[in-house]
Amino acid sequence: MNMDNHLSTSAPIRSKTNLCFWVCAFVVALLAIFLAVHTIPSLCTEGPCDLQEAIVDRLLNRSSLRHLLSVHRRRSHHHHHHRRHDDKRHKPECNSTKWDSKIASEYNAALVFIVDVKGCGNFSHLQDAVNAVPDYSPSRTLILVDSGVYREKVVIAANKTNLIIQGQGYNNTFISWNDTANSTGGTIHSFSVAIFSPNFTAYNISFQNTAGPPSPGMVGAQAVALRIDGDQAAFYGCGFYGAQDTLLDNKGKHYFKECFIEGSIDFIFGNGLSLYEDCTINSIAKEVPRGISGAITAHAKIR
Repeated sequence: MNMDNHLSTSAPIRSKTNLCFWVCAFVVALLAIFLAVHTIPSLCTEGPCDLQEAIVDRLLNRSSLRHLLSVHRRRSHHHHHHRRHDDKRHKPECNSTKWDSKIASEYNAALVFIVDVKGCGNFSHLQDAVNAVPDYSPSRTLILVDSGVYREKVVIAANKTNLIIQGQGYNNTFISWNDTANSTGGTIHSFSVAIFSPNFTAYNISFQNTAGPPSPGMVGAQAVALRIDGDQAAFYGCGFYGAQDTLLDNKGKHYFKECFIEGSIDFIFGNGLSLYEDCTINSIAKEVPRGISGAITAHAKIR
């Protein structure tokens, strides 16, 4: 091999290697300066720091790094400013005066929870509030539910005794779900809300099943809005919305005062012994040329 050719080819390689080395060194130096800018002021308080700051300033002035740092800081400040602005913009406006309930004092409630879908209460879901009620409590617990549609399936177990739930009016506060007998394996499981506890009371709230009216001859379309199995339950100014089998007044003694009950087929049924006083019963059954398209009750026990 010709030694001259070998030397001529190795020289460019060394040149490129040297170039890469100095580029890397320059980048490392810039990073070191960047870190020094952020760490030196926090570590130094007097004396020797003046010399260090002077060296850093001189290096920054000879490069474009000061400009880059200033741009970075402005953008960072701008970002945090907007994030604080967005947090303030999305924070809900809460009005605590609307939670002044006379029921709390009338029943001498020992515990009061607030449920608000907008985030202004103790809970955003009714089931979470129910779960927080003390088991087998001898005193009353009041749950206040703000206006809105609460899409959830709620079970009030037998150990949640002496519970009161108050909404903001049956046209404003809805507990809503859409199960059917087909989707749950039976009519008694298709409820949106089920109450198994004794001494339950509800004010100004609606229980709704949004499954919709069944077509003629459709099987498994039963859709219960409320199932009540607990004894001595009372409902004041409440709404019950559904189509087939809206209100399952299953067992126990119950009282309904100034309530609105809507459905199409057998929409009040069950073996409960109940009094319905000054209630509105609204049929949404479709008219047919001949025959009967709907019925209020399945057991024909209304007196």
